[in-house]
Amino acid sequence: MTITGINGVNNTQGTSRTSGSTAPAEDTTGLFGTEETSEAEEAKKSEERALLEAQLAQLQAELDELIAKKAEKMSYNKELESQIKALLAQKNSLNAQIEANNEAIKENEEEIKENQEKIELEEAEIEKLQEQYDKKNKEVDNLNQQISEKIAKILEDSAANVDEETKKIKEATEEANAKVEAGELTQEEVAQYVANKVGNPSLASSASEFSAISSMMSQVKSLIDESNNYVEQINQRQNNIRTYEKNINAAVNENKDLVKRNENLKKQVTSINTQINEIGDEQSVVNNEIAQLNQQISNKKSEIASVQNQLNGYDNNDTDYDYNRPNNNQPENEVSGSDNMTGEDVETVSATTNPFVAVSYDTGSYSNMLEALEAAATANEQSTTAARTTDNNNKQEIRNMFQELIA
Repeated sequence: MTITGINGVNNTQGTSRTSGSTAPAEDTTGLFGTEETSEAEEAKKSEERALLEAQLAQLQAELDELIAKKAEKMSYNKELESQIKALLAQKNSLNAQIEANNEAIKENEEEIKENQEKIELEEAEIEKLQEQYDKKNKEVDNLNQQISEKIAKILEDSAANVDEETKKIKEATEEANAKVEAGELTQEEVAQYVANKVGNPSLASSASEFSAISSMMSQVKSLIDESNNYVEQINQRQNNIRTYEKNINAAVNENKDLVKRNENLKKQVTSINTQINEIGDEQSVVNNEIAQLNQQISNKKSEIASVQNQLNGYDNNDTDYDYNRPNNNQPENEVSGSDNMTGEDVETVSATTNPFVAVSYDTGSYSNMLEALEAAATANEQSTTAARTTDNNNKQEIRNMFQELIA
């Protein structure tokens, strides 16, 4: 039976020598006898292992550098996110101010409307008062005219009465003087004659007229008082109108100022939106760089795993039995055991001294090469699964970090 060793060396299974056997020494080689490995092969293996170890160290350094770059990019990404959050907070504050200003503008517009309605009411009341005022003034004017007419009539009647009495006296005097010339009367008797001739003076009575005038003048005074009252009311309502107009002007001016403020605030919001977009673009670049770094890290880990597997192969060879290494525990041409062993016994010895019994993958021990190879294949599958799990974990870690940033 021929068994291929780990290093590809074919070993031919021989029959061990029993006690007293005369078989030649070269036929007494053990079942798993080894040949001495050449110094060149050992040097080559050492050189290859050293190269792999150097490559592994270089790959690990490159992986560390990639991880450091990723950490730097993640930190920068968080800084960008913080900047966006700060800008959003500032934007929200500006929008709140704009909304508050808009509410103030609405309130001012409502106040303007209310004051305009008040002005219209005041103007309507003033119009009514003005009508009453004009009416009273007409009444006063009419009464004043009547009073003037009455006074004029009294004066006219009084003047006529004076003229009449003067005429009577003049006629009586002329008649008396004529009698004096005729010798009928003396000069001293003239006055008495005139008095007797004229009699008591006829004076027109104006008392009733003056009484009527007095009454009318009282009415005028009352009407004037009412007119003054209307004037005061009109003046008060005009003052109210001026107050309402001031309120309107103040609200209009305030709204103009609020509109200007909102224009400036909106410009700031536009500027912030521009900054947010710019930072968002920068984030996209950084996220792409992080994704690329993740891919590079994954690739680098795969390279490291590949090199590590190669080194593990060397390490396993070191721990496995070396077919080319002589067995120093017993004579080269002898196999331990009874000299009276049969062929069946030899098979048993060969199994118990099988070097693969010492080969261990994890906790399993293997009795033949096939089991060892199957174990190696299983180990590779496990390594692949572990690598996939690590990659998925890395991706999930990224998603978690973004969720933390969004939260």
